[in-house]
Amino acid sequence: MNGRIVLVVFLTVVIVAGAIGIGMYAYNAGIAQGMATSGQVDAPPNNAAPFPYYRPYYFHPFGYGFGFLSCLIPLFIIFVFFGVMRMVFWRARWGGMHHRHWEGGVPPMAEEWHRKLHEQQEKKSNA
Repeated sequence: MNGRIVLVVFLTVVIVAGAIGIGMYAYNAGIAQGMATSGQVDAPPNNAAPFPYYRPYYFHPFGYGFGFLSCLIPLFIIFVFFGVMRMVFWRARWGGMHHRHWEGGVPPMAEEWHRKLHEQQEKKSNA
């Protein structure tokens, strides 16, 4: 095993451990802040009605419409955005869909194929 690979793996582990440590510290700081301010919240008056819980139609455990694949919707939106940006900024430079047309109207390969087909037909009709 190469020494460079060991260094890359070690640095990756250190960076992931650092990210986990920062996340745990931020979480614990938020919990401590919430516990410190929880006694300062005013209670609603006794005659206040609770806010009604709105539940449309039926329970959707994975969101609406696409099930557990709904997590792919943001990825699709990103692909569409970059596709549109590509068409806007690079279409004129690349020529779009018109970069494969021939001046004569018919590509040379098609003319040769057509000519060969007529030659085969003439051979069959003469035989």
